[in-house]
Amino acid sequence: MIKKIATSLLWLSSLPLCMYTLFAYFLGYTIVWEHWFAGFVMMSIPIAQGACLILGLIWLYIRPSRAWVFLIIWFMGWPFTVRTIQFSPTHETTNDELSVLSYNVFSFQGLKPSDKESLFDYVEHFDADIKCFQEFSKTSNEDGRFAADLLKKEYPYRAINADPKGYYSTLVIYSKYPIINKKGKAFPGNSTSNGYLLADIIFRKDTVRIINLQLQSMGIRVGKVAKAFNNKDEAMVKTEGKDILSSLKKGFIDHAREIKSIEKLIDESPYPVIVCGDFNEVPYGLAYGHVRDRLENAFEKAGNGFGFTLNRSPKFVRIDNQFFSDKIKIHSFTTHSEIKYSDHYPISASYTLP
Repeated sequence: MIKKIATSLLWLSSLPLCMYTLFAYFLGYTIVWEHWFAGFVMMSIPIAQGACLILGLIWLYIRPSRAWVFLIIWFMGWPFTVRTIQFSPTHETTNDELSVLSYNVFSFQGLKPSDKESLFDYVEHFDADIKCFQEFSKTSNEDGRFAADLLKKEYPYRAINADPKGYYSTLVIYSKYPIINKKGKAFPGNSTSNGYLLADIIFRKDTVRIINLQLQSMGIRVGKVAKAFNNKDEAMVKTEGKDILSSLKKGFIDHAREIKSIEKLIDESPYPVIVCGDFNEVPYGLAYGHVRDRLENAFEKAGNGFGFTLNRSPKFVRIDNQFFSDKIKIHSFTTHSEIKYSDHYPISASYTLP
């Protein structure tokens, strides 16, 4: 009797999870609701999906006839699973590939002199045809060389969003190939680093549009919450928790506005497009979904593992991306998690233009 009651309660309590997961899938697939609350729901997709899988396995043991409900709902979210983890075969390199590096260098801040020198060396010598940096600044190394001067020889073509004060923490595109058109815009806010930078680049006989972007930061500092929790400071946990929710809400509102500019640049482009940069958003969010409706995601097509790109708490997220037009063929995608100088990991990919 007790077992029957417990089974019934488990079943009844599981049904709201099923409904919530289906609702989250609907928002993620259609992106019909751009309210900030939808951002919270879509962000929870992997948690809800994982819970359905666990319940499905539990019901396989308790009563297999009911397990199919949860397993089917879990499987319905498979396209979100491939946004999370990938296992792609390696590709042979060819001579006609266009290689692109994207890296948020965190303004070269907070580094020991030796690490700063190593970061300068990486920025200068990483082998890529096009380098897109976010939060790039005019800082100098111990020898007095400015970061902006490191690439002048190998990368004679440059586009930049500079702040009016001359000291910038912003978007930069360096190219080995001619830039025939460029423009940029800073998004409204307190930071000059948030915005987009566009460069139309001639690569041999083709032209490609590169869009380097950084969306508004969510400002989430999970480490502060964890520290307060470990110190059993309930008041601080509550305060930091409210701050995180407030930052997320503001971020969802900002992203819904900012991504419209990027959509327009993609839709009106006369050339194939590569979009790269710091989305400050997980792969289930509004901005990611809008760009994914128009372009292919490099990690989803050629990545491996989880591809986490954040080098601070919470580390287990992928917020840096490269997207590309379906006319372009991708050969490889790599998250360089061994490069730990910034609070982001660099990502690189190689493509063949049509």
